[in-house]
Amino acid sequence: MTVQLSVLDPVPLSCGQSPRDALRAAIQLAQTAERSGYRRVWYAEHHLPRAAVCPAPAVLVAAVAAATERIRVGSGGVVLRHHAPWHVAETFSTLAALHPGRIDLGVAGGTGADEQTTRRLGGDGTPYPDRLAALDEALRDLNADVHGWVLGASARSAELAATLGWHYGSGNVTGDPGDVQAYREQHTARRHAGPTVALAVAVVCADTTEAALHLARSHRAYFSAQGTAPGGQPVPPPAGLPVTPGPLALYPRLVVGDPVTVRSALNALARRYGADELALLTITHDPQARRHSYALIAEAFAQAAPPPIHLPHQPGGYL
Repeated sequence: MTVQLSVLDPVPLSCGQSPRDALRAAIQLAQTAERSGYRRVWYAEHHLPRAAVCPAPAVLVAAVAAATERIRVGSGGVVLRHHAPWHVAETFSTLAALHPGRIDLGVAGGTGADEQTTRRLGGDGTPYPDRLAALDEALRDLNADVHGWVLGASARSAELAATLGWHYGSGNVTGDPGDVQAYREQHTARRHAGPTVALAVAVVCADTTEAALHLARSHRAYFSAQGTAPGGQPVPPPAGLPVTPGPLALYPRLVVGDPVTVRSALNALARRYGADELALLTITHDPQARRHSYALIAEAFAQAAPPPIHLPHQPGGYL
């Protein structure tokens, strides 16, 4: 089984960085990903001003597509409850006209913001399936050269993707893979050839497992803070943070280790969930360490296959 690699980037803000620094780092990461052979890079919509600087993915998609040549660029994803479907369709149709064959539109039904922010953005309470159907119709009316992805981690999301004939991006790496199986069985090729499944996986890779464990302290602390601090908290440096527990390089909801170990674990996850593609999410305090993590993983996948790893019943994966 050959699995493709992609980047999922929430554009995190590290301690000591300005928003401009973080956005420049995102562009540099996309350029690194392109050189390393990644299939696509996606930007996630979050309204956490102290933690991430990508509340408007389409803006960054435009900047990154202009700064790269081949890699596909898109949203992973637009929170559809915040936006009028026709406006989203026109925006991404315009991006696709500027960068033919390179634009993805991933949409999600979550929040990504508090209720006040949702109201400010124009959320009107229209049910997500209705908004998604309206978006699909708008893209067809505009004849947009856009790859559509429904993102989620539930049977409901998989069913919506299958019914519309869209690709499916799954964040379900700790549960039953039945949603992916159901998506494949029910997919109708109304819009895209398929079915195609991308699995989102959180991962930190370094030259040694010891170094990766050290970097992963920042990753775990960053995501732990998002649920407790209004507006989130920036990525802290790893020094002084609690040691990531456990003697192995695989933890619940996070893959950590050297390149060989990480490749084995990622391949095992791809097999378990029937993924055609892995959308890798890496958070480190140092942007250079983050770029290095992605480069190491790409190099490992380009080499001969390492020994297989046997995952526990509850594997590591997406945070």
